[in-house]
Amino acid sequence: MKRILTKILLKLLNFKPQTVGIPVIIKNKKNKILLGKREKNASFYPGIWGLPGGILEYGEKLTECAKREIKEEIGTEIKIIKKSKNVYEILPSKTYPLHSLNIVIYAKIIKETPKPKNETTEVGWCTQNQIKKKKLAYNHKYILKKEGILK
Repeated sequence: MKRILTKILLKLLNFKPQTVGIPVIIKNKKNKILLGKREKNASFYPGIWGLPGGILEYGEKLTECAKREIKEEIGTEIKIIKKSKNVYEILPSKTYPLHSLNIVIYAKIIKETPKPKNETTEVGWCTQNQIKKKKLAYNHKYILKKEGILK
């Protein structure tokens, strides 16, 4: 329902939204990547696995966004390792009506164990082979390939 209302509102306003997404790549000591499964009522890609992260709020620093989103989605605190030098673009489509730029942040967990919270129904540490077999939200599989994490 939320997805339908979002699409109707965008069409009525003739609004062409642009966003900045902050996907966060978190690896553990076994070189597994942390993914979260989006809730079934999510506006975009419901029930699909993806990198944790979210939309940059107005006036927010990239690193602040990464920390806030990780705390909201998986209940952990992170330490920022680095920001990717790459910027990824998602053009509007039938499944995702926004024009979005993604800036990847690398981080590590410093406090708490990841667990599903707001907007996330499951979390899991995944190997490269497991990720290759999954459908991922947005352009997250492409990002992982371009970042050299998936071969």
